[in-house]
Amino acid sequence: MKKSIGIVAALMGLSLFVCSCNKGGAAKKVTLKMWESDGPEREFMEWAAAEYTKDHPNIEIVYEPVGSPDARAKIELDGPAGVGADIFVAPHDHVGALVQGGHVLPVSDTSFINDFADAARIAGTYDGKLYGYPLAIETYALFYNKDIIQDPPKTWDEVIEYAKTWNDKSQNKYALVWGVGNAYYSYMFMAAYGTSLFGPNGSDKSQHGINAPATVKGLKYFQDLRAKILDVPSADMTDDFCNSAFEAGTAPMVITGPWKISDFNKTVKNYGVTTLPGFGDGKPATSFSGVRIAFVSAYSKHVAEAEDFAKFLMTKSSLEKRFEITNQIPPRKDIVITDPLSNGILAQAQYAFPMPTIPEMGTYWSAMGAAYGGIWDGDDVQQDLDAAAAAMEAAK
Repeated sequence: MKKSIGIVAALMGLSLFVCSCNKGGAAKKVTLKMWESDGPEREFMEWAAAEYTKDHPNIEIVYEPVGSPDARAKIELDGPAGVGADIFVAPHDHVGALVQGGHVLPVSDTSFINDFADAARIAGTYDGKLYGYPLAIETYALFYNKDIIQDPPKTWDEVIEYAKTWNDKSQNKYALVWGVGNAYYSYMFMAAYGTSLFGPNGSDKSQHGINAPATVKGLKYFQDLRAKILDVPSADMTDDFCNSAFEAGTAPMVITGPWKISDFNKTVKNYGVTTLPGFGDGKPATSFSGVRIAFVSAYSKHVAEAEDFAKFLMTKSSLEKRFEITNQIPPRKDIVITDPLSNGILAQAQYAFPMPTIPEMGTYWSAMGAAYGGIWDGDDVQQDLDAAAAAMEAAK
């Protein structure tokens, strides 16, 4: 760490604390447990703990590395048991389930939200109330190797044409790679011809659209791409395969998000980020957008202190530092991003659909994850989508 701070190794993470006296005399010592992903997020949290406790010497911040996608399941178990976090970070599409389960508290003072992009406000809101403290906004986009391809394709038809000149299955050379069976990335094909998951606002469980005619059309196009650009089974299209292919130059393009910028900066000499290929209407494909949100646990015994630290994490200086460390785009309107790679992500974000926050999103991930993989591998499109729709409707 760049700044001196006591570090106590714990089984699940680091305990970061500053031992000093409060200006007002002896103040009650308060310990806050914080869950956040490991990696660059950990480095930011260590910095934030050190900065915050300079002015709050009675606060001890205990950091435990918990991946943001895993935090919801963990708080559901650890919260009632009294061993959960006071503050934890999770994707915004978990809001509905967290609220309905009684695991998180609404924000008591929402005045800060006016400084944030509308997408951040929408992402943290459920049933008319704000529940989260937004830390970063993200979506996926097209990463391309500038030393191989100078003019990235604007449409999927252009990708098909480029693949004719590049692909060589015997050498594992493919024009464009992505996690085809991942329901996060491949949502773009569900949305290709007008379907919006759970309706235009993502809030109506009766409008899931999973087996709508427009979705069937988009997924048939998706299925046809296997023979044309990426003849690899869905199970083999892992993140490791896609990332390593891009780094090795066997795939000049990959679809991923800002979380890979730091890694690619070390491994790829010259690359850019731009909007996703569209479907012939001149507009980039619709991606999912997500917001990383800090939540205050309903099980916390120190709610006021937890809320104050959460607000500190969202200050302009804190989010600028978070961007410096993690490359995750701040959702504040008063922070200007000049990095061209991050601006490529922001360009795609204009065409992104915020992941719905209703609890039924959990069924979307499981049902459509299976459908995308099966369809890619040759299943009947209508049958797989009907099965996914049935799973969605059974979960109501």
